[in-house]
Amino acid sequence: MLDIEKMPELLGEFLARQQPAWRNVKVSSYEVMTGGYSRLLARAVVEYDGGTQVLVVRGDPPADRTLIHTDREQEWDVLRMLGQHGIRTPQVHFFDETGEHLQTKALVLDFSESHSFLPYAAAGGSLEGLPSRLAEALASYHAIPIDRLPASLERPESYDAYLTKRIDEWRRTADQHVEDLPILRYMAGWLDAHRPTPVPLTLMHGDFQSANLMITPDGHFEIIDWELASIGDPREDMGYFKAVAQVAPPDLLDDAGCLEMCARYRELTGLSELQVNPAVVAYFLVLGVVGTVRRLVEGGADYARGTNHLMGSVFNLNSVQYGHSMWLSATDALGPVLDQIAAAAKEMS
Repeated sequence: MLDIEKMPELLGEFLARQQPAWRNVKVSSYEVMTGGYSRLLARAVVEYDGGTQVLVVRGDPPADRTLIHTDREQEWDVLRMLGQHGIRTPQVHFFDETGEHLQTKALVLDFSESHSFLPYAAAGGSLEGLPSRLAEALASYHAIPIDRLPASLERPESYDAYLTKRIDEWRRTADQHVEDLPILRYMAGWLDAHRPTPVPLTLMHGDFQSANLMITPDGHFEIIDWELASIGDPREDMGYFKAVAQVAPPDLLDDAGCLEMCARYRELTGLSELQVNPAVVAYFLVLGVVGTVRRLVEGGADYARGTNHLMGSVFNLNSVQYGHSMWLSATDALGPVLDQIAAAAKEMS
């Protein structure tokens, strides 16, 4: 993928080896796709005797141009498992696990004909009922039994161990950064003091935001970009969605939308109102961004050390700065409400 001129031939040869039933394979179009946040993306039209396929090639950029570091083997495992469970996401077909054939480790998957959600919304597309559709999309993959998830995903020992590790990630990020960021330690202390009522751990998308959603012709959400998938608290995906929507509207989880989403999600999962409610979603607005914050901060640190030459790593530190004010305002408003929820949960236990 690094030499665009050679890719049509390389991809055609790779597909011919992977799919012997395709005769006279030819890549008639190969176009770099914009919008890929951390990976190289290209759209390819593949012709062969008796058919045509439109595919996406998704691979790793050069080491010194990598915004975040993730694992293609794990993404391959996750995508295949999602396909087996019928989750609305483009089907993955092939994997160059060494980069020998496509110049870098790369996945080959279907090109989605659905509409990207952000352009859909910007063009005036109807948002009516979409908070409920969001709940349905979340519940669809949160319902996959953990024992059916790929072995490559780390299994937490317990809910408490998981949440402790997640909160401590704020402290580790502060400790490992090239300059002191005391706000990260403050946030860790606040999160520790306001732990929510536990829920069963599930598959998490890890980057569940509007930019990673497509609208199908029948009005459902299709989810893309699973490179940050893990096992954790499903409410992190809700909080992360709301966090990103503050800077990339529309926010489907505004006051009315969050109530609608929570009600539909509880209906689908059987979780209680103490476990899924707007205040808890806001708690995970803070907690759920830690993985991205850590990776963005690491990218900035690598740039300062000279091991990363991607200007985007510096630019994206602006979003971390913006997050400071968002996190502080959220903690001021949420503390008393979360204390009330914790007291109610204690009375019921």
